[in-house]
Amino acid sequence: MKLCSFITCFNPDIQKLSRNVSEILQYAEKVYLLVNTHESLSLNFEDSRIEKIENGKNIGLSAAFNIGMKKAVQEDFTDAILFDQDSFLEKSAFELLCSEYKTARKKAKVICIGSSLQVYGKTIPTPRWTLNKTDISFEDVDSVKNIITSSMILNIQDAISIGGFEEKFPVDFCDFVFCWKALYNGFFVLKSKNVYLKHEIGNKNISFGKITVHFHAPYRNYFLVRDTLNIVFTQKETPFMIRVRYFFFLLPRMILFLIKCDRKKERMKMYYLGFKDFVLKKHGFGSISKLLQAE
Repeated sequence: MKLCSFITCFNPDIQKLSRNVSEILQYAEKVYLLVNTHESLSLNFEDSRIEKIENGKNIGLSAAFNIGMKKAVQEDFTDAILFDQDSFLEKSAFELLCSEYKTARKKAKVICIGSSLQVYGKTIPTPRWTLNKTDISFEDVDSVKNIITSSMILNIQDAISIGGFEEKFPVDFCDFVFCWKALYNGFFVLKSKNVYLKHEIGNKNISFGKITVHFHAPYRNYFLVRDTLNIVFTQKETPFMIRVRYFFFLLPRMILFLIKCDRKKERMKMYYLGFKDFVLKKHGFGSISKLLQAE
């Protein structure tokens, strides 16, 4: 196993990113910084194990990961651990996650594994609706329908074999659609019961019993509408009950965002543009490409 790491970067906090890279280099043989900005990343490590892939603009998470995987394969890497610019695993946590991954791949057709989550210091249990009915008998992991990209360890060749990450989903559902494609192609997706990633989702959240809703910046409302409709109606790999769940909760989430969040007019505009681009079959960054520096 020869493992590298991909970190996606979009206007990052350089000090925090430097700290994360230093930690990840304790277990990854190389770190690829996938830079989605017009300007070059001002992070100057005198370390040959770090390579910046400057994309020249915001090409999205999916396209950046695909570029990283093609580059890594050329340099004989077999596996990769993925992070966004704000996340990392400590070495001990990585070693445990990696051990679970290696053990699982010896027993089943496993494409990737990810951590459980602690969001704003709160441990998030794995929702029952994400559990995979086609179970595998491992004590330390759950077989699930989807995991997030941060801390995901994947086999690069297997990922490429299913077409990599779906580039028409540049932000939201980048991770989930990849996992659903993997399941559709006969792979297992695993989630560790023992390794936790400290993660922040959105700007704030609100809980209703066991359901937690995370609130994001206004531009994310565009993807909320457009790409929820896409996974429900156009993405063949989306599991049936997930289609039903996301479709059922779309309107309540839209209303809740308007009630609980500021900049309501801007959010309404994002809803309109998201629905319009779904009808017009615009993918990628669509009508908000300029806003997100994708031009």
